[in-house]
Amino acid sequence: MILNVQNLSVTFRSKSGIVHALKNICFSLGKGEVLALAGESGSGKSTIANALVGLVPWEKGGAYELFGEKINPYQKKSFSIVRSKMQMAFQDPYSSLNPRNTVMEIVAAPLLAQGISKNEATAKAKKMLDLVGLSNADTQKFPHAFSGGQRQRIGLARALVLEPKILICDEITSALDVSVQAQILHLINDLRSELELSLIFISHDIDVMEIIASRVLRLKNGEIS
Repeated sequence: MILNVQNLSVTFRSKSGIVHALKNICFSLGKGEVLALAGESGSGKSTIANALVGLVPWEKGGAYELFGEKINPYQKKSFSIVRSKMQMAFQDPYSSLNPRNTVMEIVAAPLLAQGISKNEATAKAKKMLDLVGLSNADTQKFPHAFSGGQRQRIGLARALVLEPKILICDEITSALDVSVQAQILHLINDLRSELELSLIFISHDIDVMEIIASRVLRLKNGEIS
């Protein structure tokens, strides 16, 4: 197994009280596997994704192992290791894309943040954009110039440019019409094969999960049902 999660719990505190978003979640992911997380809105699917990449804090008692390496989920610096091996593509790519940056700037940014030279970052970004089906002319355009499906391709390119081995897809087809959904699902399957990826695929759509998933975990009220 390349990912092993034990007793993942997340609690949110608000003015209305304490919400137990996740309760002792345990699961693993094998190399090349597509694991779907299914459940209705509010069941905890996206909270799992956010916890895995360090965007929400874990409650004490959880254990996290990635590619055989123990990760301390209670120290933020530990997630720099995680993010070099695991990246996430979001449901709404437009809100996660800086509207003031060109596509090239958006996709190259993670590489530049790693200290890679501008020339190398640009070359790698061009290669990844080509892999997701965007042209060289697209690289100098801004996010508003693209359709929802094309923006999702940009989001995928940005997530994959650091060459992670695990990709989390958080409801990435839910805002797309059926024909575009099919195109993105085919693209993800092609990318999985080309880049030797393992996937955590979050969805509430049974039809989508049947197309892409090799195993399904169902969540209800923050627990695996």
